[in-house]
Amino acid sequence: MQTVTNGVLTNYEVVNPKAKSRVVILHGWRQNAALWLPLVKLLSEDNCYYLLDLPGFGGTGDLAANSNVPEYTTFVKNFTDKLKLKNFVLLGHSFGGQVASDFAIKYPKLVNRLVLVDAAVIRHETPITTLIKSLAKFFKPISQILPISLISQIHEKIAHDYSHSNDYQKSVLRQIINYDLSPKLHLIKVSTEIIWGSKDKVIPYVGKYLVENIPDARLHVIYGTGHSPHLTHPQKLADILCKIL
Repeated sequence: MQTVTNGVLTNYEVVNPKAKSRVVILHGWRQNAALWLPLVKLLSEDNCYYLLDLPGFGGTGDLAANSNVPEYTTFVKNFTDKLKLKNFVLLGHSFGGQVASDFAIKYPKLVNRLVLVDAAVIRHETPITTLIKSLAKFFKPISQILPISLISQIHEKIAHDYSHSNDYQKSVLRQIINYDLSPKLHLIKVSTEIIWGSKDKVIPYVGKYLVENIPDARLHVIYGTGHSPHLTHPQKLADILCKIL
């Protein structure tokens, strides 16, 4: 399905449209809504699922270059307003979890539960983020500057995302790596479920930090899974989601 949000053509999927309970799903970096469809088919039919392509991914157009997390949050808010969605579960994976957390802080009355799946909420400075910032002005992929082995040692996933992103996505990535929500986690007042893959090498150990710093939060660990359990172990993730949604 398609609509227009803030002048941007917006692509989204709706599953079980007649169900009364609403769940909005925000995908991760360089992914799209369609990648969540197989997982959603394993979930309860008592919920209506809205799977949104975030700007610059899937079938949704771009926002302005250098858009940041708050601008993505505003986009999601305007999208949910347009569809008249209220009192919904907001689920975010990776970058989508970063946007979902920001949304829950700013619009708590719209969200009845927050679900974070391997969420990229904490953005501390790392050698690779420093490199992205310093090299960005030269518009050169990191893979052309550093040996693959060194990239892997520093932070393989972020380097891969940057070097394989288009120009718009690179401009956004340079913004979101600076947006650290850790000082604001205590402001998340909605009930929160944190789901983490035990083998997540992209954002390791963050799940425990989140459950310790979000007031009403519970941690669910999926053993043997990495950063994208909806792709690698959908049934394990579905088993948890069926219990909490």
